[in-house]
Amino acid sequence: MMFCLTSAAFHLHAQTINNRNWKTFIADPLNDTLVFHIRADSSFVTNGTGMAVLHTNCIITGDTLTLSDYGTGDYTCPDMRGKYKIHLNGNSFMLTVIEDPCEGRVHALDGIKWTEEK
Repeated sequence: MMFCLTSAAFHLHAQTINNRNWKTFIADPLNDTLVFHIRADSSFVTNGTGMAVLHTNCIITGDTLTLSDYGTGDYTCPDMRGKYKIHLNGNSFMLTVIEDPCEGRVHALDGIKWTEEK
């Protein structure tokens, strides 16, 4: 019985992007590797030096990710919610924009492959 519960819990964790760190390289205009630290309460993005460049709230409902940035910074889109469809494939995922008024966020997320950082 315990094995079945442990196996089910592991399978559920493997099916979500939540509570994991994901990295990608963003070319022009950043030319930097970013790490997206997705958490249920407060998520953030760090650059190649480890400095947080963005803080956002992530809400995951089924295969939809809703983002709402907060704080200040060059890459923040406060008061603009973005919705993306999640395409999870093992240890990587891609997002497809559903709707997002923030052009910079769309450029950084739509169709970009993110790989789990171990």
